[in-house]
Amino acid sequence: MLEIDKCAYTNSLRKFNPMYKLMISFIALIVSIITNNINLHLIIMIIISIMIIFWAKVDIKLYIRCLKIPIYFLFIGTILNLISISFENTGFLLNIKIFGIYIGTTEFSIDNSIHILLRALSCIISIYFLILTTPFNQLIIILKKMYIPDVLIELMILTYRFIFLFLEEIKDIYKSQQLKFGYNNLKNSYNSTSLLIKVLFFRMMKKYEEMSVTLDIKLYDGKFHI
Repeated sequence: MLEIDKCAYTNSLRKFNPMYKLMISFIALIVSIITNNINLHLIIMIIISIMIIFWAKVDIKLYIRCLKIPIYFLFIGTILNLISISFENTGFLLNIKIFGIYIGTTEFSIDNSIHILLRALSCIISIYFLILTTPFNQLIIILKKMYIPDVLIELMILTYRFIFLFLEEIKDIYKSQQLKFGYNNLKNSYNSTSLLIKVLFFRMMKKYEEMSVTLDIKLYDGKFHI
């Protein structure tokens, strides 16, 4: 089980009404998107983080790990957004000239980048509140109450199930290859990676066939009754 999924089933808010958790997350997300106020973004980030750590009692180390990956991408995007290119040396705070082109940063690009970064972080944290506090089966119940088509719910359930199958198979194959020194040098690493992809494809197809047989035995009619 993934740490995020395990957290959703063990946090202190797991039995709290999922519709309320969805409303909190949705309201915070919408406010983050439609407003351009830095202070409001900071307030949402702080309040939601406090709710996640102290109300839901989510492990702070797990919470930080969850934020690391999106933050890396956000900082890369922010750095690229800071760079402005122009044929005229006007409005730059810092710049360098390369082949007659000025490359640097302006006051507008700095201000704009800060707003984008904080808005994105506020939205991500708002979504994490729902992810880290709401078990998947509760999300399915919410979707059914919202009259989401059964075919979409079915796709979500199957995708959710196959994510775990996928990760489990990768973990088993990778561990087996490590025991056989499959990654002790660059050449072996390339060979092992290609073999991992090949074996993973065949194993996933086999898992799919097994699951199809299981569903047929249980007289699956296209609907998961929850």
